[in-house]
Amino acid sequence: MSPPISPRHHDFARQLRRLLSVVLAVALASTLTALVRPVPATAAPGDLILNGTFDNGSTQPWWTRLASTSTTVNAGQLRVRTSATVGKPVWEDLVGHFEFGVTAAQPYRLQFDASADVNRSLRVSVSRADTPFTSAVDQSVALTSSTRRFTFDFASPYGDPKAVLLFHFGGQAASTVRLDNISLTPLAVDPATDPILYWNGVLLATYRALDLPPTTSSREAAILHAAMHDAAVSVTGVGNPYRVRVPVSYPGTMDNVVAPSLHAAIDRAAYDVLTALYTRHGRSFTVALGDAVKRRPSGVNDAEVARGETVGAAAAAANLQARANDSSDNTTAYPVQENVPGAWRPTNGKAAVSPNWGLVTPFALTSGRQFRPGLPAGATDYEDLLGKEAYDTQVREVRDYGGQESSLRTDDQTQIAFFWANDLKGTYKPPGQLFSHTRIVSEQRQLGILANARLFGLVALALADAAIAAWDAKYQTSIDLWRPVTAIEATEGAGWQPLSKTRDGVPYTPAFPAYISGHATFAGAWSAVMKGFFGTDAIAFDATIDDPHAVGVVRHMTGFDHAAEENALSRIYLGVHYRFDAEAGLATGRSVGTYVFANRLRQ
Repeated sequence: MSPPISPRHHDFARQLRRLLSVVLAVALASTLTALVRPVPATAAPGDLILNGTFDNGSTQPWWTRLASTSTTVNAGQLRVRTSATVGKPVWEDLVGHFEFGVTAAQPYRLQFDASADVNRSLRVSVSRADTPFTSAVDQSVALTSSTRRFTFDFASPYGDPKAVLLFHFGGQAASTVRLDNISLTPLAVDPATDPILYWNGVLLATYRALDLPPTTSSREAAILHAAMHDAAVSVTGVGNPYRVRVPVSYPGTMDNVVAPSLHAAIDRAAYDVLTALYTRHGRSFTVALGDAVKRRPSGVNDAEVARGETVGAAAAAANLQARANDSSDNTTAYPVQENVPGAWRPTNGKAAVSPNWGLVTPFALTSGRQFRPGLPAGATDYEDLLGKEAYDTQVREVRDYGGQESSLRTDDQTQIAFFWANDLKGTYKPPGQLFSHTRIVSEQRQLGILANARLFGLVALALADAAIAAWDAKYQTSIDLWRPVTAIEATEGAGWQPLSKTRDGVPYTPAFPAYISGHATFAGAWSAVMKGFFGTDAIAFDATIDDPHAVGVVRHMTGFDHAAEENALSRIYLGVHYRFDAEAGLATGRSVGTYVFANRLRQ
């Protein structure tokens, strides 16, 4: 339901509708005081404003609201002679430009030169042409006899094919105001000012600072990006929310219609979520929030910021509350089966990581077992698996290609192994690398705020559910498969070690069962979402890495499937997974990603 509109809103709506009809009939009537000349109004390339320089001597298509206000062009400037309207609303006397389109979340730059014969203020706004007259930018400037250049950068909180640029002269003494070089131009997307990218970067820095498993980190990313997405959807009205569409009303009159700031809404949602999730780890995001504020567009007032923060806080609260009892805090100990051949047992002296994560409530899936793969090699139990030739073949493959002293592994395969590793403290872990690659593609494709809110939201939800699905297969089936280092030691004795190693060169194997590969599941989910979002796999990009054993390495990916498949195979070369771990992980992840894309954050 639309918010109640004050009588003054109704009056102005009638005025604007009448003005629109008069603009269309300006050649037949003289209701508007615009001086019409037979010179076509044009705009510079990319400029939304027609005849903002007045070089052709015409005032067309500019109009005025009051018959007592006159507009003429003199020396290439628009001269606006206003009548006295002291005590009247600021919108009592207007000069405006109708019907140009603005896009939600698109950054724009409004510029104009202005001076006056007396010191006075001038209010300028870009807004909807009808109730509730929501302003994308609304600023007041001080005019003197000296010409000044005014510039306001802003991101429209809504999309509207018929927006209006208004100069408000009401409520002041009579004067002559000179306007020139009026322009409204879309700005190129600047990743540095995108709050989605900014807070994702803060998240990745947090990953590096904390040694959290990919299970926990993927869950926290999903809450963060879902909240930011819901904040953006609530402010702009574009798209469908994940958890909540925060109601946004527009109180006030035409003098003060306050639209929530999109940036403030996203910033507050992110800050509240990160603070709630990471304070227990000793992390503070106050400095990060201050930096985010500095990145906001200039044309936003305090009231718009306050309303945006209210929306963002509500989006954060709803998404945090939804995960309050999702079983992610289940600390039930894992019953290690030390004496069962084939069963996982601790490596590197570390206890099982996240043994109950497959029981966590998914973000989109119906359960962690929704896409559960069959047991490895079609086995029925440990004894059956260890007796299969396929098992022996895969153990030998890891032994031959994934060992520290392998003579078969190529230099490129070694690079692949470490490039996709990200297992160690100080790295952004597997979800972080895939977020990093999402950022690379986003910047390459010049996505805006709303597109990034949806893309990163989908990726985050898919990665979170990929973790749940992978850990379900690792711990919740009848085979919790031992790692290659344990399998090889059982048949060949001690001595073989995987290529995988710590920063100090100590052999390292992640502390959870092998089947299925978490890396492969994450990669499959990511590739499915990316292909769904962009509608193709044929998007090449140069991928980067955070692992200390592949510093500065960049690998060229021909598409999302290429990246996912290389990621999955890397675990064989690293010596920590079998081929069926990789293949089943990829398939499971792709099912997860396809499901998430089809059922969440739909446009």
